[in-house]
Amino acid sequence: MHNVEKLKFYILLLIVSGCYSLDTTEDIDKYVSYIDNRTDTTIKSKSFDTPNSDRKSFGKTEISELRTNRSDIVRISVNIDLKELKAKYKFYYNLDVLVYCEITESKNNGDWTLGNFSTDEIHYFKEGKSLKSYSKINQESNQQRALILSKFYYLDNF
Repeated sequence: MHNVEKLKFYILLLIVSGCYSLDTTEDIDKYVSYIDNRTDTTIKSKSFDTPNSDRKSFGKTEISELRTNRSDIVRISVNIDLKELKAKYKFYYNLDVLVYCEITESKNNGDWTLGNFSTDEIHYFKEGKSLKSYSKINQESNQQRALILSKFYYLDNF
């Protein structure tokens, strides 16, 4: 009987993963929307002090993980609030593999208003390789940096 339940689980997993093949940016956008609207998930958050560049004062870093009822991480959100930098990162995963990333960073120029704080880069990934990237700032987007950040903030057993 236990094998029958396992078989049902794997068939259901194949059906669900078939719905989200994640081959195109449109598929990934649908998946991201699906993750953001799921009700069967749990959020875990951790906040800690982060040293500023002067190493005498501290800012805050908050990391939130969104997990499925099977404890798979599907989204990680990072908020960094330092004296010289504010940053927001969002990473979306499918079966522990990065599929989507938003990077927002704002260096302190004396004006921290929300109007000056918008998403700088968006990255789409397929099987660990860049599918497409957008940059709203006057520089090329950096997919490798996005991959490194996603691994850095992916804290197993949070």
